[in-house]
Amino acid sequence: MTKRNSNSDIKRKNKAAILRELIRAGEATKPELAFSLHLSLPTVGQIVAELIEAGVVEENGRAVSVGGRRPVSVRVVPGKWLALGINITANHVSFSLVDLNGAVIAHRRSKLHFRMGREYHQELMERLDDLLRENHADRDSLLGVGVVFPGIVTPDHKILLTSHALRIEEPTRFEYDKSFSCPVYYFNDATAACMVECYGDDAPDSFLFLSLSNTVGGAMVINKSIVTGTHNRSGELGHVCVIPGGRQCYCGQRGHYDAYGAAWLLAERAEGDLSRFFAMVEEGVPEMCAALEEYLDMLALLIYNSIALSDLPMILGGYVGNYLGPHLPRLKEKTARLDIFGQSDPDIRLCRCKYEAAATGSAKFFLEQFIESVAQREVRLEAVR
Repeated sequence: MTKRNSNSDIKRKNKAAILRELIRAGEATKPELAFSLHLSLPTVGQIVAELIEAGVVEENGRAVSVGGRRPVSVRVVPGKWLALGINITANHVSFSLVDLNGAVIAHRRSKLHFRMGREYHQELMERLDDLLRENHADRDSLLGVGVVFPGIVTPDHKILLTSHALRIEEPTRFEYDKSFSCPVYYFNDATAACMVECYGDDAPDSFLFLSLSNTVGGAMVINKSIVTGTHNRSGELGHVCVIPGGRQCYCGQRGHYDAYGAAWLLAERAEGDLSRFFAMVEEGVPEMCAALEEYLDMLALLIYNSIALSDLPMILGGYVGNYLGPHLPRLKEKTARLDIFGQSDPDIRLCRCKYEAAATGSAKFFLEQFIESVAQREVRLEAVR
């Protein structure tokens, strides 16, 4: 590597580090950035000036002085650089609009029964345009769009290979690319939800992710990278066989965990309302409490088998994951009783994103891409959007 290339690479890393630190901290002065990142003040000053010129960062008033002239704080321009996630399920569609700070500007979930064809696509786009207008945005203002499916996608994120939940058995390319001027990528739902954890400051370097929604999925992260596997279907924990010959799974096989762990199995006990089910658990309704205990028993079995294989922490997300906080100690106890190594406190955590994690995770993918692209540029970005 030449000295010029080496210096360029160092500058790229420093610029990305400064941008990420501003996102983490919310705002900071140049001396604070220099101190926290162990960089020289002239280096920070030059990079911040470039980020301001690019329209990514702005001055945000003067900070409290500890003597002498008050330093100016800077921040990422709020609400300007946006990415969108769309989560498509058999019966619903969800949107999540996220800015460069990682803040969810807006999210929405509504009933929309999936079906192939232009009519479904048009209805989805109309709902999306309504959300964008309400938040003073439009399709042309987006950095990227993640479209999330309960299925397996190609490594280039352009084709949905198969989705039992959507009754798609052949590789399928949709028209979303034609509806936006920005990049559009497809993601598996559990993988997308897992990305919310990957981009968190305090996320473990390696972990398993289990999405407990109306279908069950999972993902594996090793050294901050999602493991896709030989056939791009690593982490399909919903199709782990837990009871040979047991209940029929939606895929047609019997005994898969999905037939015991899908969110709708609990929701149907409360007229399709999952929040009502857990409210009745809190009220002590015997039937609901017994159903939850049975659910936790099966969940503990899957978690133990997964941890025994991987020796990694487990993060729980999805619709059910949102309600498991009060029941997490009991779930850990049930898992620990299965552990032959005597681990009394298995590392089981809850997803940090409580609502629309899959849509949000797919949107955050583009924010990370944008940070890297900004770090490599020496020019203004106003026209890039």
